[in-house]
Amino acid sequence: MSVHDQLNRLTDMGLIIPDCELAVHSLRHIGYHRLSGYWRPLQAQPAGGGDYAFREGAGFDDIIAYYDFDGHLRSAVAESLGKIEVSARALWAGHLADEGGDQAHLRPELFTAPDYQEKLDELKRSYQRNVEPTGSSWQDAAIWETTEAMSFGQLSKWYNAISARRTRNAIARHYRMNHIVLSSILFNMAHLRNICAHHGRLWNRNLYTGLRIPNALAAYCNLAAKEGIYNRLVIIAYLMDIIAPRDRWPSKLQALLDEYPAIPKDRMGFPHGWEKMAVWQ
Repeated sequence: MSVHDQLNRLTDMGLIIPDCELAVHSLRHIGYHRLSGYWRPLQAQPAGGGDYAFREGAGFDDIIAYYDFDGHLRSAVAESLGKIEVSARALWAGHLADEGGDQAHLRPELFTAPDYQEKLDELKRSYQRNVEPTGSSWQDAAIWETTEAMSFGQLSKWYNAISARRTRNAIARHYRMNHIVLSSILFNMAHLRNICAHHGRLWNRNLYTGLRIPNALAAYCNLAAKEGIYNRLVIIAYLMDIIAPRDRWPSKLQALLDEYPAIPKDRMGFPHGWEKMAVWQ
């Protein structure tokens, strides 16, 4: 189906297209399939059944506004996740070095056995791909050097692999939570990081449901919308207040939401009155 055929199909479904040139350009450079994820909230099934059609008044500009908002949200989330990842890496390396020395990652007794070697081989490949010309060889690299080559996903697995629960909890206490909750959060944050890295739709996406909420945040979360982005945003705001309070990340997110007032926040899992909650102040 050509771009012009795609445009005609959208028109047949009731979409208002005030600027055909912009619509053609967007379909060509963003793609029909990617944009379809942003126009679904603007559609409804006719009362008598049949194919979904656009709601009365829905326009192509609305789709682009959703798309632009999602890009800004993704950037804001990715920026915060970078700082959370760096913090968790540093704490992981620091506590393991205290436990087992400068090359603690090479001491299998500090980790659970089943796939230790597999994780170590993966870390070695990552380190060798990313090491700078003046960097240490793999055999000589200290744990804080090798940790810099970890992806967020690898970090999540290495955290879970620490055999001593006291060490996992010592890391988690920096975030005022226990190791079980931190393990769940690292897994979920790594998932978000992957979505952001691959430019995936984020704002109304159904996300992994196994997220554990810290007790301190239960009053601010929406437990009726466990799959939405909102609860993850609450956790990011909480962690950013610990890691980088001067960033005022909650204020940045509120400013973005204010810039796009037409975005239906309920589809993101935002509860009524969320903006008055202490976590967003």
